[in-house]
Amino acid sequence: MALITRIWILLSIALWQVGCTTVQHISNTKVGYEPISTTTTTETDADVAAMIVPYRAKLEDQMNEVLANIKQEMVKGKPESTLGNWFTDAMLAAALKIDPEVDFAIANYGGLRIPSLSAGPLTRGELYELCPFDNSILIVEVPGNILDTFLQHVALSEGWPVSKGIRMIIDDRKMINCTIGGRMIDSATTYKVAMPDYVANGGDDMSMLIPLSRVQTGIIQRDALIEYAQEATKHNMDVSAIIEGRIIKQ
Repeated sequence: MALITRIWILLSIALWQVGCTTVQHISNTKVGYEPISTTTTTETDADVAAMIVPYRAKLEDQMNEVLANIKQEMVKGKPESTLGNWFTDAMLAAALKIDPEVDFAIANYGGLRIPSLSAGPLTRGELYELCPFDNSILIVEVPGNILDTFLQHVALSEGWPVSKGIRMIIDDRKMINCTIGGRMIDSATTYKVAMPDYVANGGDDMSMLIPLSRVQTGIIQRDALIEYAQEATKHNMDVSAIIEGRIIKQ
């Protein structure tokens, strides 16, 4: 017996059983059935799949493009890491092309979306995995007193990726010493810091940065990484980074 026929019989029995009961009718409901052909759906999916094949192949070619060679594995970690150092040095290099007076670059720890990049060929796709979001690089003018507050928040989380140009010492999640360009932070000085728009706009509890003057570089973080890797290859160099005491945890 067809499924719909069985359902109809069961409904008829149920209606007969309640036929002697007073029922308050709220609204009239019309139920309809429309047959769906699974064959048609499958054929449609196959058509769509066929249509995107050339685009998928082109995308795979782009993502598999080798941009550089990594000398040794770069790993994400705290308080300082090889992957974080390379990531922020790439941001700094991009920002310096816009403003040669940028003091340093910083990135939120969660902005690095994979734990490591393996030694060997570095592909475009790996950098998309590392930095999948279209966050742009901003150059923010940070007064010394606000920079101190900002970096205290960084110390509270036991460190973020920072570029060359800054050195911090953290003890018990507090910044106890910090130099910018070899000099102690001066509350009367305004520093130019390259950072993701996410952070500049208050992300990760950095609301103290929201009112500050900033320059939109128009550079996507990921594009800065790609260009930095390509520059290394252009100069016959491997991609590499070392731990050099940018952030020290006592």
